[in-house]
Amino acid sequence: MLSVPVFVVMLGLTRLVIGGLKSLGLATLRPLLLLQLLLLVAFFILCFSVGSHIDPSATSAILAGMLGVSAMAVQNALVQVSLKGAPATAVMTTNITRFAMDLGEVLLGRDPGDMAEARRRANHTCPAIVGFAVGCGLGAASEAAFGLLSLALPMGFALLAFAMGFAAGPAREKGP
Repeated sequence: MLSVPVFVVMLGLTRLVIGGLKSLGLATLRPLLLLQLLLLVAFFILCFSVGSHIDPSATSAILAGMLGVSAMAVQNALVQVSLKGAPATAVMTTNITRFAMDLGEVLLGRDPGDMAEARRRANHTCPAIVGFAVGCGLGAASEAAFGLLSLALPMGFALLAFAMGFAAGPAREKGP
């Protein structure tokens, strides 16, 4: 019950951060990646410090869950604001449906223009779907092998994304 309002509040707070960064002429990608990383680190530390036999109604469990929800909110805002044009990372059923429909158009379509547009969309969405599937597999294998330590995997990927953010371009927004 708490996750939806926390998600919405975190989206609002993230929007305030975005507004502040933009008013300073700063790009949003790196700071939002850092914020997501910090939330995941806090989530990991809290979960790991409590151990694997956590009471789901305990304050620490609820706080850990809300840190995870907050990280997801930042991720969603980040894709919308900092990675315009990228496939959404939170609506995989929509991405997979669009991909399947586009694949059908490419294979069975009659209009070359529609087929070319479907091919473009499918090529654009495919990396997000593959990344999601690989992430699910890695997460499941990691949890089976390492238990709670598997939470280090998304934290590590967030660190990698933050580091890759420095290759994405300048830290300042392009302006007049």
